[in-house]
Amino acid sequence: MIMDFIELARSRYSCKKFDSRQISKVQLDSILEAGRLAPTAKNLQEQHVYVVQSAEGLAKVDALTPCRYGAPTMLIVAFDKNNVFTYPGQKYDSGIEDATIVTTHMMLCAKSVGVDTSSTPTRWPKHSSCRRTKRF
Repeated sequence: MIMDFIELARSRYSCKKFDSRQISKVQLDSILEAGRLAPTAKNLQEQHVYVVQSAEGLAKVDALTPCRYGAPTMLIVAFDKNNVFTYPGQKYDSGIEDATIVTTHMMLCAKSVGVDTSSTPTRWPKHSSCRRTKRF
């Protein structure tokens, strides 16, 4: 299922209930690839994505937040605060905004490949020496 960007953006919405079916490996790989391709400040690509699908991993997430809403897969996007671009003046760095851009790319890709992205407590990369993926 391929849709143009405006249709994709228009059809995305938020709710608090996920389908209990697991996404396919093809869908997951596409989503992770979209995140890997996202731009970052100075191309540092400091993000790390954690793919959580095991019952044990999801239970750990549930112990930390009520915001999983039954999703069988969670992508947790984090960043290495020691490897981010620091803006002139040394007050701000690019970590949060870069992780947000990566997450947005993945959410839009998920919708485009038919994954319900209704409510996405996300965090995140794959296929790069700078972006590591762990599966739980």
